[in-house]
Amino acid sequence: MSISRRQFLKSSAIATASSALPLSLTLPSNAFAAGSDDYKALVCLFLYGGNDSFNMIVPAAGANYDNYVNARPDIHLSAAEMLSIPPTASGQATAINSSMPNIAQLMAEQKATAVVNVGTLLEPTNKGNINSVRKPSNLGAHNKQQSAWQIAWNTSEYHSYGWAGMMMDLLANEAATVSESLSLSGNELLGGQSSQDLRISSDGVRAMDALGHSNAVNNNFIKLVDQPYGSLFSQEYISRLKGVIDFQAELDSVMNNFPEDETIPASYLGSQCRMVKRMIQASEQLNHQRQVFFISLGGFDNHGNQRGKHDNLLAQIDSALSAFYRSLEAEGLQDKVVTFTMSDFGRTIANNSNRGTDHGWGSNQLIIGGAINGGMTYGVLPEFIPSYGQDATGNKFIPSTSSEQMAATLCKWFGLSDNSVDYIFPSLNPANDNPFPNRYLGFLGDATQPPAIPDKLVVASVSASETRADHTPEMAVDGDSATKWTAKGVGITFTLELTQMAKLSEIKWSQAKGDVRQYFIDIAVSSDGINYSPVSSIVTPGTTTGLVSNPINASDVKYIQLTCNGNNDPDRADLRTWNNFQEIEVWGS
Repeated sequence: MSISRRQFLKSSAIATASSALPLSLTLPSNAFAAGSDDYKALVCLFLYGGNDSFNMIVPAAGANYDNYVNARPDIHLSAAEMLSIPPTASGQATAINSSMPNIAQLMAEQKATAVVNVGTLLEPTNKGNINSVRKPSNLGAHNKQQSAWQIAWNTSEYHSYGWAGMMMDLLANEAATVSESLSLSGNELLGGQSSQDLRISSDGVRAMDALGHSNAVNNNFIKLVDQPYGSLFSQEYISRLKGVIDFQAELDSVMNNFPEDETIPASYLGSQCRMVKRMIQASEQLNHQRQVFFISLGGFDNHGNQRGKHDNLLAQIDSALSAFYRSLEAEGLQDKVVTFTMSDFGRTIANNSNRGTDHGWGSNQLIIGGAINGGMTYGVLPEFIPSYGQDATGNKFIPSTSSEQMAATLCKWFGLSDNSVDYIFPSLNPANDNPFPNRYLGFLGDATQPPAIPDKLVVASVSASETRADHTPEMAVDGDSATKWTAKGVGITFTLELTQMAKLSEIKWSQAKGDVRQYFIDIAVSSDGINYSPVSSIVTPGTTTGLVSNPINASDVKYIQLTCNGNNDPDRADLRTWNNFQEIEVWGS
């Protein structure tokens, strides 16, 4: 079984799954991606148990350092146990635990940064509105908060899929030999509707999960396929299994070109980083343009005798992630890869009577990569006072930054448009009643300013290649859903001209019988009305006669051409070549 055959099967699976996706996920990746020619990778390090990140990143001086010492008399860092790092945008002096000298050096080189007091939020929350705004449920529960970091909020409940999995749905690469989502640990982050993560280990990649369980399983599997017997059905079945073995051999031949990088420590975390490095090096041979990795480290739920255990864990993170970055730097890959941390939650403001900390809310996270905008710490260090402190709810910090803003910044750098970021993270939409100040945090790329809120654009004129005298094109833009344009045929074009050049974010339309039929429409755009570029092929949901949103990411557009290809009327074949628009709206800036 050749890799090309494997690619064919993988592409077929993607095509089959895509028919079940929501409308916006059926758009091709170039409708969402800002650019698709350059390789990029994200590496998520999840710290299981709830990292006490306020003993990782701390206030360095002044009244807030005194507050920190008073709140944590048994576990605070002394001045000798801290290393200075760049301050926050507001000038707050900030330090990192001295167990992390290498990451401190990367911060000094502007190759790493921290996001402070970030946590799971549904809308901006502070001490004044905490009792009136929506908040995530089960704030102290490990499993629920692990999920909340990995799965975005979808208006009234969490999505069914991880935010990185949804991102990879939108950036689907049918040419990939194996999945571009790669995990060395169980997770919810990478699961998408059509994209699924491939479980790998520090030892390699397995074409079939069973092959990775043990050498005995693997040897018996090979023995079975080497001795075909039985009925024609059995022999064909064994032939298919042999294809898995052949494909595994091809995978092994690819991975053998990239031995482990022994400059990365052989610790538990370091071994995972070694494998990630190999997969990054193999990306071109695996036809990967984007890769997302999930690695993990546990042991952070320290309710007692925390300092020694916690400092040792931070030291392991420091040595592994810094060596991983330096190894990428040696290959010229440092600008292509961003590593970031996540954890269940932060810990309590004050230490407990057992010299540990309990479950908190707000936390601090690390971001490492050559592409980051370093030289500062992102966010605002909270006032280190429990209960009555301005940033406290009881003994927990109220996050001032949403974990979804941090995730959206990563997605934006990875290639998603603002419109697709809003699809994954609707809580960040600037049009919300209680909006966050921006979608992005600015630590990556050019995502430093909130994008313009889309407006409804003015249509200067409309035309159609076919029409009826009493159902003209103008009726589709007259603001009256009781009137409509109609025409019979396949390949009929409906063209809208805008009053001026615009950047498009979406086009909405409503259609008669849209609640019982699906309509088939191709969208193309042009700046001159002559040369059109295809954007997407739409199959409408068939569940509503109201406006249906179709995301578009296109700039310098003055003309939009909708090619109408009929419908799938469930009852009458003679009506399947009819097309109509009741109302059309174009949105952008």
